[in-house]
Amino acid sequence: MRFFHKNIVVLIVLVTCLHAQKTRVQWHHGLSPHRAVYALKQQGNTPRVGTVLSVPVCGLGGKQGNNVFCFDESGKQLLSRSLGIGTQNCVLIQVLPDKGSRQVLAYFGSDHRAPSAKFDVAPPLCQVYSLPKGTAKNWQEVATRLNSAELLGQLPVRSLEQVVNPVDSREDFIMVMTATLSSHREAVRNLFVASDDAGYLHVDDTLLISRDGKHHVHDSLRGENHKAVKLSPGLHAIRLTGVNFDGNFALAIGEWFPSGVVKLVQPNDYIQGQIAELTAVETHRKDAPCPCFKYSHTADLPLGEKHLTMTVLETYSGDEATWLFSDGVQMTGAKVTRLFIGLDDVQVKVHCSKGAAATGSILFPQVAPPKTLSADNPADFALVDSLLIEESLKRIRKVDQLEILLDLFLRRDLHPKQVVVAEAILHHDKLTPELRQKARLALARSAALDQPDKSLKAYDALLKNAVLTREETADLLWEAVDFAIFRMRDYPVAEGFISRYGRKLPKNGKALLAARFDLALQSGHLEEAKSLYQELLEGRTKAAERRSAAVHGGSIQANVTMLLNQGKILEAEAGMREWIKSSPQDRANGNFALVLARCFHKRVWFDGAIGELTGAIQADPLLPNLPDVEFELALNYQAKGDHARAQELFGKIATDYPNHPLAKEAERRAK
Repeated sequence: MRFFHKNIVVLIVLVTCLHAQKTRVQWHHGLSPHRAVYALKQQGNTPRVGTVLSVPVCGLGGKQGNNVFCFDESGKQLLSRSLGIGTQNCVLIQVLPDKGSRQVLAYFGSDHRAPSAKFDVAPPLCQVYSLPKGTAKNWQEVATRLNSAELLGQLPVRSLEQVVNPVDSREDFIMVMTATLSSHREAVRNLFVASDDAGYLHVDDTLLISRDGKHHVHDSLRGENHKAVKLSPGLHAIRLTGVNFDGNFALAIGEWFPSGVVKLVQPNDYIQGQIAELTAVETHRKDAPCPCFKYSHTADLPLGEKHLTMTVLETYSGDEATWLFSDGVQMTGAKVTRLFIGLDDVQVKVHCSKGAAATGSILFPQVAPPKTLSADNPADFALVDSLLIEESLKRIRKVDQLEILLDLFLRRDLHPKQVVVAEAILHHDKLTPELRQKARLALARSAALDQPDKSLKAYDALLKNAVLTREETADLLWEAVDFAIFRMRDYPVAEGFISRYGRKLPKNGKALLAARFDLALQSGHLEEAKSLYQELLEGRTKAAERRSAAVHGGSIQANVTMLLNQGKILEAEAGMREWIKSSPQDRANGNFALVLARCFHKRVWFDGAIGELTGAIQADPLLPNLPDVEFELALNYQAKGDHARAQELFGKIATDYPNHPLAKEAERRAK
């Protein structure tokens, strides 16, 4: 009996759970392949306005919403009308549910036109239009522009106030906000317009307030332009129009009181409809996938005036899909996260396994995403970097987008994706000299490790064509020569750089002398290297001058070491060049060779580091910091994979310099 009772309880719980599961409502419009399901929530302050639905047709239904049929859950067709395009690839539908309705089902995608009902009350709306060319100095001219403007999108609102373009990223536009003001008795209200730039207020189609031309919002926040309007009992149409010519934007309707107090007209003063919440988007066939989609911008990464936007896109149904973007990027998944470059509109086509494809636009409203990233934050940079796949980068064709990416990757010295982006930029013929030069330099530096032939061509093109000062040319030549010597280990190439591009430079210039010294020392011409070293020292004959230079050199050495520890390799290398210019005698004392080798080690130029350290020892076998130099040399042999040579050097340090601070570590590594 106890066993039987237990099974009855389990059965009751199971049945209860099954009934509690969400069941799919019967399909009421057989000609429509898709529907959006809405749950009716909070009631409005009058039933006459109904509710406004944003129906995600996503190219599968008419762009104007003329083929959207509305029913409630019982199958009763509801009075409705299309308001036109919305945002997020939706159309806006005003619908009047019955008093007892709990759901509204909006069917779309058929070739049949839905009946359009007449409503005597309009819901509060915000519409954004393009700003056609021409003057817009007063209301008459604005009205003329508005007649030829394109409606970019519209959205339901609760009050008439906006501080950004909520539809896309453009800064020049016309905004029209409409609502119905309810007055329960005869009353006089002092209304004003806060706007940046122009603002116009119509009450019952009569122009009440004009703020012509460019304005800052601050000169209207105290109600300076208020006008009294006498409202009879009943409903009154409000139309607030704003024109933004560029820059910041604001538009709102406020009320001024004789006491001097001002406040915005409150949402409850307007006729408000019932709130409907989208709960599902479905297809007629239960086994057919639904490609309708939504997107949300989750984070913004600003780079000066430019932007990268992180966006999450997903199908409403959770069905797997292929996402084909107009900028060449392709992704797969029911939910994908990608990074958009710049703020231009991007088109997308969404394919599921079978059936029609959804289409739409990804727009970038001026509303800031909830999170702001920083390219200087390592975690933020790593996140953004992970979303920028090299194969996708190769498909990008717009130069302005490529420049944004190059600026991003230049935040990390020698980032390998600089190669892909720089090459994509250089494939374009029409580039500014500044951008071409920036791309070539990025390519020369970032390709050096894995694709030195590309670096060689880039350095050659830079030295041949770049518009540089004489000092900049000398430093670039020095950098190119060091690349040939320490990365390529190709001395004829280094000699070629010097012979082709050093002729226009002063022979006694420190940069050219230092480059020639590096070449002579690394190629084994010690006597020539000693002679060039003496030329580097010219002008440093007095002890006081040498002492001052040594102090300055020590300061630079500390700064370079700090930069290396921070991963700022290029700044460190620039510091090394400045070090030799200001304190050339340090080129022979071992400290410079040690720090330069560490720069090369950071760049994974192990052969170059070994060459620099070996050259320093050959030039002066009695270096005062010889144990440090040999220890660094051993580390580079070890990194290169020559463990026998490394252990030999570690053993030598442990044996020959037992009291040196590195002796114990060398002994440990020698085992």
